[in-house]
Amino acid sequence: MYVSIKGSVKQIFDNALKPAALAALSDGIQDAVDADKNFNTKKTEKIAIVLTATASVDADDNAKPTQIKATITIDGVLTGTAPQAFKASGNGKMNGLNAKKLERDVSDLIESIVTDLMKSKVMPQMLKMKP
Repeated sequence: MYVSIKGSVKQIFDNALKPAALAALSDGIQDAVDADKNFNTKKTEKIAIVLTATASVDADDNAKPTQIKATITIDGVLTGTAPQAFKASGNGKMNGLNAKKLERDVSDLIESIVTDLMKSKVMPQMLKMKP
């Protein structure tokens, strides 16, 4: 079954980190979807699931962060048949940041949350929606 992924970064403490945050969000979801033989992100089909993901990343101090917190929300909608929907969200924190590696820290935190969220909440819901 085809899965369309739409990702966005709703809010982030440093706009320079937005591209890395968006890439981590989208890539993490795509990797989880493509790893399941029931779903794909390449071949479009009439019946599909649309996943809309948003990320927000806050810091304790925007200039010199020592802790970041990320919240990920994923909404899923089945299209092309009787509509069904679900919502899933997760969050996490990271301490002991390296100012020179903030981009990597933000990406790692988002990937960690997305991996857990996809495994524990999103993929089970997608399997229930599959006709």
